[in-house]
Amino acid sequence: MARFLIAIDGSSHSAKVAKAAIRQAQACKQAPELHLIYVHLPVPTLGGLIRPVGHEALQRYYREEGEDALRAAKRLLDRAKLTCTTHILVGPIAESLAREAKKLKCDLIVMGTHGMGAMSGMLLGSIASKTVHLAPCPVVLIRQ
Repeated sequence: MARFLIAIDGSSHSAKVAKAAIRQAQACKQAPELHLIYVHLPVPTLGGLIRPVGHEALQRYYREEGEDALRAAKRLLDRAKLTCTTHILVGPIAESLAREAKKLKCDLIVMGTHGMGAMSGMLLGSIASKTVHLAPCPVVLIRQ
């Protein structure tokens, strides 16, 4: 059985990524195992700020942000009668996607080329390009 990792960032482009993943999944003879994933960048601790906020509150923030980002894409997969496992990770995005794809033994990563961080992409380098470089499997990039 094939395994797909579908990277969602919560932007308006995420629906296009989910729809492309659905088309890929429907082209398979057997329904693939789908992993819908959101990676949250870590909140800067700014010299101990994490203590006043609290670890539990921060984890709840990451979970809620991730669930919000994944909601629309999950709904599209549900409508297509495709089941998926959702994952919310915290860390550097490209590295986290590549590491999770390797851990889950994914055969394919589906992700967008642009999302919420168009300006940060210019400053920090392309997340999509970095993911392609680090990925243990082929990456399908969905243009905006």
